[in-house]
Amino acid sequence: MEIGLKDRTSMFVHCHVALSALLTVVCIICISENSSAKFVNEFSPKSHIPSKVVGLSYSQKPPVLLAQKKKKKRGKGKKGGFRKKKSMTGIDSETCATCASLEGFVQPQNITDAIRRLVGKYKGGGGSLNVEIQRRRGIIETGLYPKFIDGAKCPEIDSEKWAIDYTYKRGRAALHRGVDIPQPRGTPIRAVSDGTVVGRFLNEGRKDGIAVFIRHNPQQTGLPFWTYSHYTHLLEMSPLPIGSKVKMGDEIGKTSNSGKMGKRVRRDALHFAIFYSKFPEWSNDGSVVTPRDGYAMDPNAFYRTNPPYDSQSMLELAGDKKGIPVPYMKMDHTFLPPDTKRIWPYPCL
Repeated sequence: MEIGLKDRTSMFVHCHVALSALLTVVCIICISENSSAKFVNEFSPKSHIPSKVVGLSYSQKPPVLLAQKKKKKRGKGKKGGFRKKKSMTGIDSETCATCASLEGFVQPQNITDAIRRLVGKYKGGGGSLNVEIQRRRGIIETGLYPKFIDGAKCPEIDSEKWAIDYTYKRGRAALHRGVDIPQPRGTPIRAVSDGTVVGRFLNEGRKDGIAVFIRHNPQQTGLPFWTYSHYTHLLEMSPLPIGSKVKMGDEIGKTSNSGKMGKRVRRDALHFAIFYSKFPEWSNDGSVVTPRDGYAMDPNAFYRTNPPYDSQSMLELAGDKKGIPVPYMKMDHTFLPPDTKRIWPYPCL
């Protein structure tokens, strides 16, 4: 049947409209795919995103990435347990449970960061700022040296003296916060005064090695403040648990060279340090003992019978006053002088 001109024109128009609509749909699909591909590439250029996320808006996050993010938040520690929470100071929230019952103990958050820098165990800091604070709090060379009573032969401090510059050893600004006294491996170390064990640490991965802290009140030392004797590089963990009451001369550990070493093998020696405070409060954050508003003392000054004891005053002493008479325990476990409240950390001949 022959189709008229009018009908042919109508068919052409309908076909044209249908073709245009089809082209429009194809273009929309192409644009949508290109936009989705651009979103995927910009959001995660190194990740493969499944085809089901194509078409998400820019305000939405692909389900795979959300799952990855949630999984990351639930990360666990080395032994499968959840990581310890950190406080604003960077210390572990867990502290010494035994310490809470001891005289003067306060939570670590009550001790300022300056004191952690003083003792050299501040997480997230170090170098020149630590040194600046340490100098202000007593770690300066004084020129003091021990003169053992009656000329006794006692283990001597070697070249690793009080407050010397340790930058060449540490690779950044550092000071020596005590004195080193070499002795053969296994030699017993003695408590320098009556006191209480308030800290003992393995210090794995650190240079100071196995350490013990003993707290001494003013009546025990005869000094007008609370003091803390610090012994490090021990052979093994001290058998004295935290809270133990010790008497002057008691063995608190054995000499060794424990701790992370540099290029040279360290000789067996005791690192001996003294910290002090006019306040009785102190803390143990699981890493170190920190006395409230504490200062460091030249260990030689610890044996002075009269004040002052601070490092600046010791620096200003006349040359003939720099030798400090030091009391000690003899090999037969008696003391010289007999009424002393403080002794050298090793017996003397």
